[in-house]
Amino acid sequence: MKKGKKAYLSSVAIMLLSMTVLAGCKSDPASETTSPKATTPTTTASTTPATPAPSTLPEVKLTFYYPSNPPGKDQALVNEEINKYVKSKINATIDLKPLSFDEYDPKMNTIMASGEAFDLAWGSKYWLLSYQPNIDKGALLELTDAMISKYAPEARKNIPDKFWPDMKATDGKVYGFPVYQIAAKTKSLVIQKQFVDKYKLDVNSIKTYKDIEPFLKTIKDNEKDVIPFGMAQNSWGLYTDPNLVAADGLAVAYKKDDKTYTSITKIQQLQNKKDFFTTMHNWSKAGYINEDAPLLKNIVDLKKKGKVAVSLEFTTKPGGEVDEMVNNGGNAVVYVPISDSYFTGVASAMQVISKTSKNPERALMFINLLNTDKVLYNLISNGMEGKHYTKKDDKYIEPIKDSGYAPNVDWVFGNQFNAYLKGAQTPDVWAKTIQLNESAMVPVSYGFDVNRDSIKSEVANVTAVDNEFQVALETGAVDPADQLQKYIDKLKAAGQDKIDAETTKQWQAFLKAKGL
Repeated sequence: MKKGKKAYLSSVAIMLLSMTVLAGCKSDPASETTSPKATTPTTTASTTPATPAPSTLPEVKLTFYYPSNPPGKDQALVNEEINKYVKSKINATIDLKPLSFDEYDPKMNTIMASGEAFDLAWGSKYWLLSYQPNIDKGALLELTDAMISKYAPEARKNIPDKFWPDMKATDGKVYGFPVYQIAAKTKSLVIQKQFVDKYKLDVNSIKTYKDIEPFLKTIKDNEKDVIPFGMAQNSWGLYTDPNLVAADGLAVAYKKDDKTYTSITKIQQLQNKKDFFTTMHNWSKAGYINEDAPLLKNIVDLKKKGKVAVSLEFTTKPGGEVDEMVNNGGNAVVYVPISDSYFTGVASAMQVISKTSKNPERALMFINLLNTDKVLYNLISNGMEGKHYTKKDDKYIEPIKDSGYAPNVDWVFGNQFNAYLKGAQTPDVWAKTIQLNESAMVPVSYGFDVNRDSIKSEVANVTAVDNEFQVALETGAVDPADQLQKYIDKLKAAGQDKIDAETTKQWQAFLKAKGL
């Protein structure tokens, strides 16, 4: 999520029931369709499906691409079970196509460039399968209000209207359906609890990234086979500035106390980060950061070995330590926030329908199920009861170790308020998530995105320069004394000034339209 995730909301979306069964009879999973109200963490009643009866629909086969950790050897088995269920609901089968996080964008770009027909894919506003650029390419199908009302009415009902504008592209139309979950971003350090306890780390004393440095030294000096701070190509971004409204993913940055909301250019931000880059370089030289950080594609591959003491999480969410424990080789972790909580909207994770889809209506019906049906959501997220997890009660499950199916990406699939709880997650975890969504700071820039039509070439050129310098500086692999000015010079040559001028012009128009 995450990132993202990666990022979303929740509530205890309990509910259910539809059929009363005789005592002793096994309940029919097809009757457990849920439709939780995300803004009110209370039990809700099942709604009558608005979709046509399966018997009236011709059978179709859908394909669904999404990023995932390795799901395990039982992927095909779970897919088969999902197909039995989905066929009973919308007379469709689904070919699940999980891709690793590092291969997701390149593979999807190739698939879309080749014109390969597929139906669904996971996307995000600023991360993998990035929203606006793929709309600009004509790759995504517009989801009109009429289509959503007809084929995904229950899922739409679960999205608060005040969040829906976040789904609009620069042309005012909608091309995706949000995966409803936490919608706020809080950057945090993730620290293995065993080391917090062993070295009596006062986590309340840590407010910025710099505060963790003495602890990293302690780990380096005393835990010879442990990486003090783990980083990879998909995990850089440790820097925070409490004086700026500049969460990752926002189109512009501005000073908190600036009532004119003057945008701070990318080059200004880089110049302000010189001390941070120097700190990262010093950490790298001291052996606090893994040497392969700028080359390693996926931080989870490293963390799963259980030998990373501290890492970074971009979207801290209530109960997220359970997922992080899995990602850290089964070692318990604690979150230590180092930034404000920003409301980031619902478009940070979504399902999109390809323009090449031959069955877009059925694809939207599948999205409706993913976001409202508790059985389907938990089947795709956790596998099969008794084989991949055991049920402790109506709310909690216990994953079976090495069961053969554990993608551990619940936040990719659908409305998380339908998820079973695990491990140390508290019963009110969804209520707390909603509270965080509601209380997070809403930037003035919420809803602003840059129309890139007039700066497409410059954006492509600048992206190439970013790829050359950004990760190396963020992971401390290179000395900013040598490289930062080279980076800035190349950005200017690539057209960064034109991008900044266009962004500023559009930002000022956005502020004026808002009466600011």
